[in-house]
Amino acid sequence: MRWVHAVPIAIGLAVGIWMFHAAVPRLITQLTGVDGRFGAERCVWGEPDFEGERTMTCRGSFTAADGSFSLAGIRIDGVFDERPQAPVAARVSGPDADHAVQLDFLTTFAPMGLGLTAFAFPAWALTAATRDLLTRRSPAGLLGGAGGAPGGG
Repeated sequence: MRWVHAVPIAIGLAVGIWMFHAAVPRLITQLTGVDGRFGAERCVWGEPDFEGERTMTCRGSFTAADGSFSLAGIRIDGVFDERPQAPVAARVSGPDADHAVQLDFLTTFAPMGLGLTAFAFPAWALTAATRDLLTRRSPAGLLGGAGGAPGGG
């Protein structure tokens, strides 16, 4: 395999795995987690995104909807345009969770879509590498042309 094929394979796999690593646990918590409310206690402004807009990330406390447990000092996966004045709906994986997630599936499916797109590059590169390898090993590739017989055709 040539380096021309190895670079997109490595980059695509790395980006795809990174995106799924971030999105899948969030999706599992959104689907199977414990409902409750997250109260923001400390929020900080983040760096501007690619459009130049700033958002904030928050830490605070979570209380299960059934009142069975509370968690203090956890962060919430998600961003806010302004500090939430009232508790927001969220879910956690359980009483030992270290973060809560907002119930916004778009913020989960967007990274998964990017991950799938990133996996397309390794698939393309593997196809190209296989095609190149088969071309070099075929009789026409070994003989230097498409004619098939040495000495002209």
